[in-house]
Amino acid sequence: MSKSSIFLLVLLGAHLALGIGRIPGRVIQRRLDEIHQYEQKGAARFLLDDAKLHGADELEWVLANTPEQSVILWRWPSKGALEFAAALLAPRLVVDERLVSPGATQFAGRTIATGTPPSCTPGLITLQGTGEDRGLRLTTRVN
Repeated sequence: MSKSSIFLLVLLGAHLALGIGRIPGRVIQRRLDEIHQYEQKGAARFLLDDAKLHGADELEWVLANTPEQSVILWRWPSKGALEFAAALLAPRLVVDERLVSPGATQFAGRTIATGTPPSCTPGLITLQGTGEDRGLRLTTRVN
């Protein structure tokens, strides 16, 4: 390695050290606080509460009461909390209910999740966007 290469590496190292040293401690502490909140609240509540969207309870119910390899149906409107659903419910497959034929119990080789959410009739688990507050509600579709 030549002297100029070593000199450039030393300068790069000094530049990085100065850059890291300039990060305020409160920035690091704020990030550590966010990580702690994420771990305490869970992904759904952390992300939706932070975005001021409703539907964390519904997503948590789906996570707790449906198999991981199942299909969860969704119904329009799709703006708001429903935009987070596919990522938060993975590895479950979130599918537009219009693509599922009446009477179907499977989609793409996976079983469509069934159950009885709070204050619903038994049926296929369906998430529906609420539109006005960009939240979501948990419903069922009778097959």
